[in-house]
Amino acid sequence: MTNAGRQKGEDALHDALEETFPASDSIAVGHSDHVGSPDVRSTSPGGDEIVDNEAQSRFELDLGQAIAVAYYKRDGDTITLLHTEVPQEFSGRGLGSRLAGAVFRLLQQRSARVIAKCPFMATYAARHPEYADILTG
Repeated sequence: MTNAGRQKGEDALHDALEETFPASDSIAVGHSDHVGSPDVRSTSPGGDEIVDNEAQSRFELDLGQAIAVAYYKRDGDTITLLHTEVPQEFSGRGLGSRLAGAVFRLLQQRSARVIAKCPFMATYAARHPEYADILTG
């Protein structure tokens, strides 16, 4: 397969993932409203800066006037990814996949163990075998 063909296939995959698992509500609209301990900003090795908002148990990707979020539950060094939200007005732009990629790269960098209960995150992980080493359960 040529690089152009591979890119077209990847673009189609991102579009399909976005359409299959759209944002379910509007909680992701607006900026982080964390309270408590300061959030941890991290630039994933792939380049997207995400915030680990520990007080709200979610990773955040700033979209300017809104945020995309991935909720999680932490149990020691295990992170269970529960739910991912991208604001509806950003649907179909591959932002859910950008968030997922940044989350998995960050967790891999942290040597975390990951349980992907969120259907979007589980599908993303299944299509990206480079994260198989951190998946559990």
